[in-house]
Amino acid sequence: MAIDKEKTRELLSLIDDLFDSFSGNLNPETKDSLKKLVMGPAIEEIRKLVDDSRPPVMLVMGRSGHGKSSLINALAGKEVAPVGDVKPETPESIPYLITFPEQYSTWQIVDTRGIFETTNPDGGIPESAVSMLKESVKQYSPDIILHVVSAPEIRSFSQDLTLYQEIVDEVHKEQNVKTPTSLILNKADTIGNPRHWPPEEFANKAALLQENLSYAADDILNVNATLLNQNVPYYGYETTGNQYAGIVPVCSLEGEEWNIDTLSDLIGNNIGEEAKLDFYQAQRRDKQLKKVSSSIIKRFTTISGGVGTTPIPLSDIAVLTPLQLLMITVIGSLAGREVSKKTAYEYLAAVGVNVGAAFGLREGARQLVKIVPVGGSIISGSMAAAATYSIGKSAEAYFFHGKKIKPQKVKKDEVEV
Repeated sequence: MAIDKEKTRELLSLIDDLFDSFSGNLNPETKDSLKKLVMGPAIEEIRKLVDDSRPPVMLVMGRSGHGKSSLINALAGKEVAPVGDVKPETPESIPYLITFPEQYSTWQIVDTRGIFETTNPDGGIPESAVSMLKESVKQYSPDIILHVVSAPEIRSFSQDLTLYQEIVDEVHKEQNVKTPTSLILNKADTIGNPRHWPPEEFANKAALLQENLSYAADDILNVNATLLNQNVPYYGYETTGNQYAGIVPVCSLEGEEWNIDTLSDLIGNNIGEEAKLDFYQAQRRDKQLKKVSSSIIKRFTTISGGVGTTPIPLSDIAVLTPLQLLMITVIGSLAGREVSKKTAYEYLAAVGVNVGAAFGLREGARQLVKIVPVGGSIISGSMAAAATYSIGKSAEAYFFHGKKIKPQKVKKDEVEV
């Protein structure tokens, strides 16, 4: 499961009703003030995450035969684009709208005609591949360009780089847009002896990959490079100094895919915020989805702190729990649970809150207050923020890592797995 946008709207309506129910004991002025300070921003935050989300747009460019189509299939985890062994298979730019029904997500990937072709693909049109590529970048306004080069041919990359620079300069001049680009060294398995694979098992292959990466970064792109994985240097670089955001070696051959996860992380870190949810959910990448979860916890913690401007009696702290229940459900949904009150029930039961069928979220909310330690007779903003943070991190530990940590026992080193 994942975040179903339709069910999320239903959940927001339920949470809004819960707030009205819990705030019945407050005077109208305090109630209105809290709703504006707390529930309004919280609901708006989730609406922004869901309603403003859109499919990521990725444009793939490179020479024919360097594995553009197979890379698309490897990223999507299923066959989307036809792969040709000899003849070029892409006569013109083809936009693929890839749906992931179980994850409620969609991607748009534009597979472009191979540049510098020696033959026209069947069905090809007379317009040059270079002009077509320029128009595709302008037309589709991609979040990221995936520039694919066969790893063994990186030393003849200068002509490709010249063309790329011409394209991005023209787009920037006309549209004032600078699109991040990832240089992908595909067919990494074919460097040196193809039988020496994977590189984790062959030190000589790993050394060749590292040499290729250094050559691309230092001699060709002339960029500042930082390791994407400090433990495995040949997994790729994050780069600064021009529009290239990183360099990643991969193998996209069906059945032999390698280092696709590293590339996925790089893509996710460089696409627009509104495109991240669809991108992350489609791949079910817990590491990336947890980043979204942590961002939600941070925002809800800040929102909860707003009660400091409208102090409320400790006996009425339950008024904050609809916000916390919304946060719990969204965290669970990001980790693969259903967007429903059942997800909140599951967490509440896991941390020792007895939620009977006859009581539901209402009673769960009242009991949730009891397991978060506070002091004094008036709840302050710092108390509310601390309680929300503890509940959020406890829920994150449970849904993403299967750890049952009560909110009052949350410690940073226990949940940052």
